[in-house]
Amino acid sequence: MSLTLPADANEDAVATTARRRRPAVSARAILLSVALTPLNILFLVHANWSVGYFTGGESLFANTVGILFLMVLGNQVLKRLRPKAAFAPGEMLTVYVLLGMGTGLTAGIWDVGGALASNITYPFWFASDSNGWRETVWPNLPTWLTVRDPSVLEGFYLGRSSAYSWFVIKAWLVPALWWAALIGALMWVCLCINSIVRRRWEDEEKLSFPVTILPVQLVAERANPLRSKLFWVGAGIAAVVTVWNTLAGISPSLPSIPVVVDYGGRLPHPWSFIRTPAIDLSPWIVGLCYLIPVDMAFSLLVFDLLWMAEYAATGYLGWSTDQWGGFPYGDEQATGGLLALALFMAWLDRRYLAAMLKQALSGRGGRNSAGQEAFSYRVALLGAIGGTAFLWVLLAKAGMTAWVAPVFLLLYFMLALVMSRFRAQLGAPSHGLHLMMPNYILSILVGTRLLGSGTLSLFALMGPYLREQRNNPVPLQLEALKMAEGGRMERPRIAWALAAIVPLAMLCYFWASIHLGYQFGLGTSATHRWNVILPEGYFWRLDSSLRDPSGMDEAGAIAVGVGLLLTGVLMFLKTSFPWWPLYPVAFPLANNSAIVGMTVAIAVTWVTKTLLLRYGGLKLYRSSLPLFLGLLAGGGTTALLQRLLWDALGLHIIIYN
Repeated sequence: MSLTLPADANEDAVATTARRRRPAVSARAILLSVALTPLNILFLVHANWSVGYFTGGESLFANTVGILFLMVLGNQVLKRLRPKAAFAPGEMLTVYVLLGMGTGLTAGIWDVGGALASNITYPFWFASDSNGWRETVWPNLPTWLTVRDPSVLEGFYLGRSSAYSWFVIKAWLVPALWWAALIGALMWVCLCINSIVRRRWEDEEKLSFPVTILPVQLVAERANPLRSKLFWVGAGIAAVVTVWNTLAGISPSLPSIPVVVDYGGRLPHPWSFIRTPAIDLSPWIVGLCYLIPVDMAFSLLVFDLLWMAEYAATGYLGWSTDQWGGFPYGDEQATGGLLALALFMAWLDRRYLAAMLKQALSGRGGRNSAGQEAFSYRVALLGAIGGTAFLWVLLAKAGMTAWVAPVFLLLYFMLALVMSRFRAQLGAPSHGLHLMMPNYILSILVGTRLLGSGTLSLFALMGPYLREQRNNPVPLQLEALKMAEGGRMERPRIAWALAAIVPLAMLCYFWASIHLGYQFGLGTSATHRWNVILPEGYFWRLDSSLRDPSGMDEAGAIAVGVGLLLTGVLMFLKTSFPWWPLYPVAFPLANNSAIVGMTVAIAVTWVTKTLLLRYGGLKLYRSSLPLFLGLLAGGGTTALLQRLLWDALGLHIIIYN
């Protein structure tokens, strides 16, 4: 059973479109998004620098949910005072997705993009005679992607200086523009691919896109959860928990509400081998897990427990000394599973893709000419090819070995498509790909020796984009096209806006980084230590690989093959036997450490939904939804307001809500 939108949601969108005078993706919605983007990114970068994390670990971003909810509440007031000036649902969704793109590219130093500014400066500021990086690392790093002048970096790392001198701006401007072009092209190709598969996944396969339920229902005019008492109960619970734990964080005499319990160090051997030993039952996580379709939640729970058992068993038998590396090669197994899913998706969609290719080559418009797709198939295909060619040339210019560049890009786009599938089908609450991106895959399968020094150096520079992928915004592109159904937004307009916002967001990220860096200093106690520790790891590994290159990791390659084979077997069982309960898409995803922390929440919400369906039917199942949407809306909004308060007071505190 999948959790889908009520039937009248589309009717509401159609009715709104019929009477709307301005387009949903209107000029004012885009201008508002452009105006909020630098403020949003400054807020996120400041959180990264001060506490190391605010949002980005889950499929929904707390800041964008909070902004959308506040915008919806403000729009209710506007409807009463000046009805003609009120925002249409599509306009609010436009702001939501465009801010989400900027958030996904900059939130979290452990994930996509958040540590980029420190990464492109670290090897130059911390080079010394003892590490020898001037001789081993510097010659392999392109000057146009890095900032290396010591007199420029002094202010960035020590602070108490101005970022607004031409001397500083000139040093940062060229790298900022090239990184904006690189990431803009990556996201453009992913957008073209998402545009191509949208019809297949949404219209033909009828995937439920659970993560879109909250934003679509918040802006709905008729089926709006704000009219439900359960919604406000959920929002109230989230607010009370956040406020109480905030007060408990300020006053130690108050006991906190233990919504997040870290039991690391308390587990006896071999259960100590479980990854991320924590229980997260915060209102935000519970609401997010409730969105997972019932059958998918069961699959995710089963594989989650199987992964835990595998790590515990290998630890008990003495076959493993560290759950984060070596036997049982969980990340490598999951990598094989991801590759199998990508190949299987291509095989299942082969007829659709062949028809798309034929239509693109023939130039016939079909559905696309009516504006039902973001781009015509011809534009999407040529856009993907052109963007890939640009990236190929750019990576080669940066020093990547000639044969590696196309393989790297192919793997990246395959994995990006799998992440979109995770969210569209599973409603994955998180999709971290720890040690599963193309740089790790190629290092395992061919070894660092064949990759070459230029490739390895570029991998180190791109480390922030090749680490965890929990906040990768590629799935949001597809979800934006889904949310546009029924006339809520014009797909071509929102697609071009999604493409244009990326380079702007990247430039805003660099501005926010140097604005804060030259004020506080990246290397001082005023910033979170992980901002320096993460780049340190990238370049020490690079130095080691350059000095002592290795061949193929045979054990890791075997584990990749095992994961690919296991996923293939699961696919065969699922497609051959309708009664088979486990979805193969959950196998690699469940190895994600963030999912491990959600195990109890997944189990609780799965049991809850199962009982509701069995004893109350679909009507009761849907009527309970506003409670959990309230947990999400209230949790995201109170977390946003809390962080803004701490920033205003200059306090470096993070409270889990």
